[in-house]
Amino acid sequence: MMLALAGMTVVLEYGLVLVAALADLWSGLRKARRRGEARRSEALRRTVSKLCQYYNVMLALTVVDAMQIGLMCYVRVACGWDAPLLPCFTVIGAIGIAAIEVKSIFEKAEEKTQSDMANAASMMLNALKTLNAGGVVDWKSIIEKLNIKN
Repeated sequence: MMLALAGMTVVLEYGLVLVAALADLWSGLRKARRRGEARRSEALRRTVSKLCQYYNVMLALTVVDAMQIGLMCYVRVACGWDAPLLPCFTVIGAIGIAAIEVKSIFEKAEEKTQSDMANAASMMLNALKTLNAGGVVDWKSIIEKLNIKN
């Protein structure tokens, strides 16, 4: 009975991780609609990729839980201890993933846009440095003209 309850808990945690990721997708689509941005399949691809990463972590945690539950079953039989069969690592992992998704839902769209702009500027600067290393562009003079601190 306890083992079945632990299994149902694991299945529930996997389902709740899926719900949290889908809530983040829905929130992101709403924010894009408000900003007037086109909604592409890119968001769905990112969500699927994110879910794959989440479920890889969850699977590893579930394996650890299976080992500790197996140990607890042995302790029950061999020593007579009444240790609870709880998939604690999977539950903690699911809570952490859900917290990440909740944070993502409450992030302001403007902050995401600013972060994207900063990443784009950083990538351009790195590209200029690479081109400069090859003798193609003198990035230092460009930065001086733009009054950008390096």
